Amino acid sequence: MSDQKRAADQRPLFGRDRARETMLLVAHQAREHGGALLVAGEAGLGKTALLADVAQRLEGWTVLRVHADSFESDLAYATVETLVRGLNGMRGSGARAGAASTAIRPPEPGDDPLTVGRFLLDAIDGIDGPVCLIIDDAQWVDEPSARALRFLARRLVDQRFLFTAATRPQPNRITALFDDLASTTTNHARVELTPLTVGDTQELARHILGHPVSRRTATRLTEATQGSPLLLSVLLGQLRETFAQALHPAGWDLPATAITPLSTAISASLEGAPPSVRVAAELVAVLRDPLPLPVVGTIADRLGLDIDVHGAVARGLVLAETRDGVVRVEPTHAILADALAAGVPLHRRVAIHRVAAEVLSGHRALRHRVEAADRTDPTLVDELLTAALAVSDLGQAEQALSYARSAVDLASGAEAERALRELGLIAMRFRMHERILELRPAFEAMPPSPARDAVLVELRTLSQDLPGALALALEFEARPAETPDERAIRAHVAEALPKVLMATGDFPAVLDHLDTARRHIADSPDPAEVADPALRWLAAPLDDLTRLLGWAVISAAHARRPDLFVPLAAELDELVVGHESPAAVDALVSRSRVFILSGDIDRARADLSRANDLVRRFPTSWTAGFARTMYAHILYLVGEWEESVTLADTAVALALDETDLSCWPIALWTSALVRAGRGEAEAVDERLRAAAQADPRITGSYDGDLPYLARAELARALGRPAEQLAAAEQAEAAASRSSTLGWLTYRVDALAALGRAEEARAAYERCAAPGPWRPYYGSLRWLEGRTLEAEGRAPEALAAYRAAVAEPGADRFPFPRAVAALDAGRLAISRGERAAGRALLESAAATFRALGASGYLARCLHLLEEAAVESSAVDPLASLTTRERQVAHALAAGMTNKEIAERLYVSVTTVNFHVRNILSKLGLRSRRDLRTLARRRPVKS
Repeated sequence: MSDQKRAADQRPLFGRDRARETMLLVAHQAREHGGALLVAGEAGLGKTALLADVAQRLEGWTVLRVHADSFESDLAYATVETLVRGLNGMRGSGARAGAASTAIRPPEPGDDPLTVGRFLLDAIDGIDGPVCLIIDDAQWVDEPSARALRFLARRLVDQRFLFTAATRPQPNRITALFDDLASTTTNHARVELTPLTVGDTQELARHILGHPVSRRTATRLTEATQGSPLLLSVLLGQLRETFAQALHPAGWDLPATAITPLSTAISASLEGAPPSVRVAAELVAVLRDPLPLPVVGTIADRLGLDIDVHGAVARGLVLAETRDGVVRVEPTHAILADALAAGVPLHRRVAIHRVAAEVLSGHRALRHRVEAADRTDPTLVDELLTAALAVSDLGQAEQALSYARSAVDLASGAEAERALRELGLIAMRFRMHERILELRPAFEAMPPSPARDAVLVELRTLSQDLPGALALALEFEARPAETPDERAIRAHVAEALPKVLMATGDFPAVLDHLDTARRHIADSPDPAEVADPALRWLAAPLDDLTRLLGWAVISAAHARRPDLFVPLAAELDELVVGHESPAAVDALVSRSRVFILSGDIDRARADLSRANDLVRRFPTSWTAGFARTMYAHILYLVGEWEESVTLADTAVALALDETDLSCWPIALWTSALVRAGRGEAEAVDERLRAAAQADPRITGSYDGDLPYLARAELARALGRPAEQLAAAEQAEAAASRSSTLGWLTYRVDALAALGRAEEARAAYERCAAPGPWRPYYGSLRWLEGRTLEAEGRAPEALAAYRAAVAEPGADRFPFPRAVAALDAGRLAISRGERAAGRALLESAAATFRALGASGYLARCLHLLEEAAVESSAVDPLASLTTRERQVAHALAAGMTNKEIAERLYVSVTTVNFHVRNILSKLGLRSRRDLRTLARRRPVKS
């Protein structure tokens, strides 16, 4: 790889893959026939970065770069003079230069453009090889330079010459020049840069911050910067420290104080602008929202301001869009708007907000009243809290939280405590506690009250202050509740207390608390009895009881109380029939954990399947993330790998936006496990590294063996038993009470493969003894066969392998059954039972094909070839990665690229990139060919 190519690869561009490919294609063709490129886009969309990236990839070209300057746009030949200096610099540095023996004379202001064009032509004609002329910020090219460049480009356009310019979208001298060139050559392209998508922002944020951000945060970042790569990079760089201090990516949000003035961007945009343009830009920046142009004019008139909105639009400071016949204007970038507004004196900003509040209505008027308000305005605080409650009842969580936050900022004294209390209740209602964790000290400082204490129990729990949360919850439980409001809060805390006890590992205490909690929940009032409207949602005894039973079921299992588990599970069955709510999700997920630990995989799948159906309607349940991740794990175990990896990847994307932060690493583990079976080492490493960045204090208690199992499975898929054994030993060292001891399966197998028969026998006996080990990753008979084979008892080993393949229930776990069939077929052929061995291997190969387990499939086919058996059943998609297979199957189902992007939580550009890779790998010409191939089913040989 050349130094230029390596440098380009070290400067990743996000959301610009298609633009880069288009430009490089034109450049490739221009080596023979010439060409022209125009990159158009608003300020900050990355035109300069794209030009630099492409220039570094033009191996073998002489690249001449010119950057036009707005300060010199009125100076004759300013751009050409820059080009001449570049050409002379090439001569001085010893690079290939023109045929002239002396330096090129800079043009004089009185020179004729055609004369200047001729000596430029002579200079460039003397350069060996293809030449690329790049003009950045071409909208500032002066008129004489544009005429000289037109003369030059028109005479070189059919030679080994590439004319490239970057400009803002507005028509100018260089866009006219490009249009002229485009009319004379077929090798040209106009590349329109659009703002980055939310998916692009997530990729860029991960690159700069070193960790993923939630889709919610990426959306806010994209909206704040209008998808500008420049502004995003600046902002993310400023936020790196605050992000690193966050407990978890889901708890991090875009700090309002972090958006600092961008003086360079503003000064460039306001260069030479008349006062009316600046005032218009400042007014729109302070108003912020998209508003009809006449309304902006009315506000300006009342303030006595002379504004030129059209001039601000022309300079890229204001966006104008016609909707329903009305022109609406808004700031080009929210960050730029903040910087502009920061330069407006405080008294003027307050005056603008005050007039806007009078002219506008509804939410916008209220927001401007907040901006213009005195911090001691109790009337406004009351309005904000009333509005927060109203939108809460409509399910508008973000708006409710925003209103309550504003009330907290404006209130003082007793009103401040009331506002803080209301904010806490809203966060508790919508499971948005991570958004107010930094306010915990303020809640601690408030006088005790039932509502404050209920909020504080959950804030302490999420802050890992379990002793503090437990003490407060127990005190709450012992406190008498005299009013309907207090009884509603007490019922909620009665359901919340078990979560604290389970977090401390005290499962028997949950069962001891059960009867008291039932009494408190039964005493919960009717919502109509609750006097405080902000508390009425708490009066939900059916939800409280449903969650309580879910916590009790899992506690009974951990406490090994089957006498309680059976009746509690039966009671829960009756309760959740027809009951659809977030509480039902939590109860079903809790019970499914017990079924997984006990080996009842069918009932676990039934519970998780229903929980996942409910999560789509009730995403605010505590265990929404676990519903997805655990179900993805179940799907992996039962051989539905494609569905498993899709759901796991969805869980990874959504977990960053949810209160249940602990499921994020588990989703990554599950995603890694599927890819491990397919031998995708790079994908496994990437996911396990990302999961390792999570704070260990918030990682959930679901099967902690998963990351080690992924490592062990990857090692086995790649045929590396020593690494497989190392992963199993690491799992044993880190095993917790939630482990199903799956690592023991991989330990026995690895020891047998390494010929360490005595140790394999000891590990096998541990599996066979009563305990938590489950046959999810391989049956006991198969492990017996592995041990017997290591001991040299081949006939007995073969019998054990065959028994493992044929035993009742083996079909529930297709992958372990196929592995057993592979071992049985291998051993049978080695013992001369060729026909039986071939049948076993073909059965295993069919499963491996369906799962995409290419390493195992290759072993099967190799053994079949050795046995002189030809197999024509080849997976047409075997060469693709997991993500490429997902895209291929989605195309076969008739989905569009946009639909695929939404389903897989990636950008459309990324889907386009995968489609091109798929076509290239499979040697196909069109998407139609891909759909045909993806639908093809391998036939049995």
